[in-house]
Amino acid sequence: MRTSFGGTIASPSFTEVRVRVICGFVAAIGLVAVAGSARGQATASAPNPGPPTPCVGNADRHRFDFWVGEWQVTTANGNVVGSSSVQSMAGGCGLLENWTAANGTTGKSLNAYNPVSKQWQQYWVGQGGAVTEYRESEWHDGSLSLIARASARSVAAAPTQRLTFTPVNDSTVRQHGEVSADSGSTWTTTYDFYYHRRRT
Repeated sequence: MRTSFGGTIASPSFTEVRVRVICGFVAAIGLVAVAGSARGQATASAPNPGPPTPCVGNADRHRFDFWVGEWQVTTANGNVVGSSSVQSMAGGCGLLENWTAANGTTGKSLNAYNPVSKQWQQYWVGQGGAVTEYRESEWHDGSLSLIARASARSVAAAPTQRLTFTPVNDSTVRQHGEVSADSGSTWTTTYDFYYHRRRT
């Protein structure tokens, strides 16, 4: 290469150019790797918010928690009719009942407070094929009554059903089943069970 002063400067060889290019490329890769590592560390150190827990502090969602537990179920005179395991589920937003009768038949119910209707509701399905939807509820002196009315699409007139859960004490809950053929004017008992908490 010729300069303006008449001298010459040797042109870089092909090998020198190649070395310079490779060095620049390696330096660029190093910068990208450092930046990526920094991003990864920032992501790893960022707190995980975890799943939502809207029901934990909501008192209405927990009014029925007295039914949670492992139970032996009897009649009023002490005859064993079955057992039940009632579990809190979905972050405290509902209760799952797992029922086993003394003859081995089973059933389950999903129980939850509906914030739209402001009602406790239960959806029951039994091994015998029965499905019952308790869409209404009432509270009286600490007792919860769930009410299932016949659907307008029912072929035959079905009675209104009512389940009432009463905490007798810390280790006993009464479940009283009733039906009404006159839309709730009068009621007839179908069963009267007592849940006794199993000792662990």
